[in-house]
Amino acid sequence: MIVRNLRLRNFRNYESAVIELGEGMNIITGENAQGKTNLLESLVYLSLTRSHRISDEKKLIREEMPFADISCTLNDGGEKEIEAIIHHKGKTLMISRNPVKKSSDFIGQLNVVLFAPDDLYLFNDQPRERRRIMNQEITKISTPYLLSLNQYQNLLRERNIILKQETADERYLDILDEQMADAESLIVKKRTEFADTVNEAMSGLYREISEDDIRVTMKYRCCIENKDDLRASLLRMHRESRQRDIERRMTLNGIHREDLVFEKDGVSLIQTASQGQKRMTMLAFKMALLRYIQKETGKKPVLLLDDVLSELDSNRQKKLLNMVREPYQCLITATDVPEEIRKGNYREFRIEHGTVINITGGRE
Repeated sequence: MIVRNLRLRNFRNYESAVIELGEGMNIITGENAQGKTNLLESLVYLSLTRSHRISDEKKLIREEMPFADISCTLNDGGEKEIEAIIHHKGKTLMISRNPVKKSSDFIGQLNVVLFAPDDLYLFNDQPRERRRIMNQEITKISTPYLLSLNQYQNLLRERNIILKQETADERYLDILDEQMADAESLIVKKRTEFADTVNEAMSGLYREISEDDIRVTMKYRCCIENKDDLRASLLRMHRESRQRDIERRMTLNGIHREDLVFEKDGVSLIQTASQGQKRMTMLAFKMALLRYIQKETGKKPVLLLDDVLSELDSNRQKKLLNMVREPYQCLITATDVPEEIRKGNYREFRIEHGTVINITGGRE
């Protein structure tokens, strides 16, 4: 998967921009607060139909403008254009100029993996943030997962409404439990596959990047222990929890309570790891995501590194760049082109107050 070009109108601090990207290393340079991260954010939006930085999409529209327009041309075995127009009433999504009615048909057309400084908060955040990351990565490659997740969330809201009533309608709860177990079965299956694939790669990637001889792992803390008969186990979980749910007036168990647990040598990463080890673990996690996506789709995602290299010494920069230089198209933000990147082929784009300057000179 290669992004041939990226086009912006009225997005964040960009009035208008067109960037012709190279297939390998693309370096976005500039001083702070010029709009480097905004470029990466636009690609995340095209991948997920939402920003990774804010929930209010109207703030993505340039001040006093009626809309923002993000589009790119992809080579994905064939060439296609995807576009998102964000306006004050919502958004319009298009694939090759044809409107797309459902976000589920658009999500994952472009598949990106982003590493940003704020990602380190994931280790200390509430479980819902780790579930969000897991959901985000699986929905990009599995429309059935996205549909099952949406169905489950609707059923969960309905079930909680019933539980808050003075007298809960248990016959209706029986029906909801059956339907929830159906949706949850696929969700648990996909989450298990996700965790197994990512965890299989993480320790080796961690050692390769960090040269630190410890074992880092990511475990999926599922809402059930017995996965042999998923639906039966999930249905039993809801029914056994029924009385407590009625007393507490909320659904206490289910896939909405699950978590991802990161460990270092079998102990919680939060308790034992240094800040540097957490950074290396997150890098290993993101690199494992690249492999997960490629395994599931047969296509290589685009890697976005936002101000990551400045936090790494020259040896770790070299190791990371050697891992991604050939296999993946990369967009990397930095104040200047790092020395290690200057040794290879790359394209540089300098950002000044929302204006893109293509730095040429025989690179890539």
